[in-house]
Amino acid sequence: MRGPALSALALLVLSACSREAPPPAPLVPGLAEALPALAEVRLQQGDASLVFEREGEEWRIRDAAWRADRRWLQPLLLGLANARCDEARTADPARFERIGVAWPAAAGVSPDGAFARPTGGLSFIVDGREMAVVVGYPQARGGTYVRVEGAPHSCLSAATLRLPARVSEWFDPQLWRIPIERVTAVVVEDPGADALRLVPGEGGFRPEGAIIALTPDADALASALAAPRQLDLRAAGSAEPTRLLRLEGEGSLTYALAVWREGEATWARVIAAPDEASAWYQGREFRLPEDVAAPLWADRGTLGAP
Repeated sequence: MRGPALSALALLVLSACSREAPPPAPLVPGLAEALPALAEVRLQQGDASLVFEREGEEWRIRDAAWRADRRWLQPLLLGLANARCDEARTADPARFERIGVAWPAAAGVSPDGAFARPTGGLSFIVDGREMAVVVGYPQARGGTYVRVEGAPHSCLSAATLRLPARVSEWFDPQLWRIPIERVTAVVVEDPGADALRLVPGEGGFRPEGAIIALTPDADALASALAAPRQLDLRAAGSAEPTRLLRLEGEGSLTYALAVWREGEATWARVIAAPDEASAWYQGREFRLPEDVAAPLWADRGTLGAP
């Protein structure tokens, strides 16, 4: 073989060698396009089942009258929408448990010996078809084991797909958030003592009638009450609150939080809220993180009480 024929063959071989392998297939075909209009996501994690429903720019948890925490749900959905099956893994159902993609999920450890992050199953409608995905263990070198129901094998995706350790973490931790400049007063009520009314002024919040703020404690209390967060929530019980805190804002804005201690934990019950938000708090009590709780328990003397 000589001349033009040899040259043509060489070009053909070089062309074939230079072709790049096609990119890995999307993990959930069609999800990226469907995501902006996705209206519902179902989650199973451990023994719990949650249904997330889109409401405007937010996601709500059905039957819970509460907002979903976007810091978990939004990255998970975006991660799934952009994820690809970067490495095909086992197709043997008997081995699914080893990488956390068995369903129902089984407790265990990840293949690298470290305690596994929580696993879970999600389902949603894409192009008129229900898609079910099991998010498994993280891989030590990065990425996540995952399996799409009906796919011929499980996958290792380079995407970071994480679920919270506790189901309660799917609930938005923010009870409410009021800009501190909109707060007109904070009232502290303790058994056997007169109500202490703190108002904003030069130098921060101070007892009503005081000329200046003597300590930063009143400011810290007002800031904590303007944007309280919860770590956990449960059905309301019969615990007797030991302090009542009221927040007054511009117009008729009012919130009231009753707090008490159980061991080292502080629990709270919302006893007043604007009409449009009151249903979120009914029949519930909330465990507050220490950085919120500590300012709320400030001693009356350090707040400037006579």
